[in-house]
Amino acid sequence: MDILLKKKLEEAFESYMYSFYTEFKRFSIEDFGTFATTLLNYYINNKSIDAVDKPEASYHLTTLYNKGIGNRITEEHLQIIAKAIVEDSSIDFLVVQRLF
Repeated sequence: MDILLKKKLEEAFESYMYSFYTEFKRFSIEDFGTFATTLLNYYINNKSIDAVDKPEASYHLTTLYNKGIGNRITEEHLQIIAKAIVEDSSIDFLVVQRLF
């Protein structure tokens, strides 16, 4: 995964998290999971990223979330969360609407 894609993911994460938290006063692991699966699947469907980059992109987003909550998630659990995001093919259009 190249640096431009990492930057694109970071910007989307920061923008979405800020917007979501401002409105709902929360950004739980469930909220993050819905965001991450939607973002990656939307980007893959629109050919913005290649499907082979999904595992690394998923892990990158998961580490950003972990950093935001004070690095409380263990490496083992980061891997599990990232894998769950990779295996989920859903797109939540409420998330898409908020993103774009």
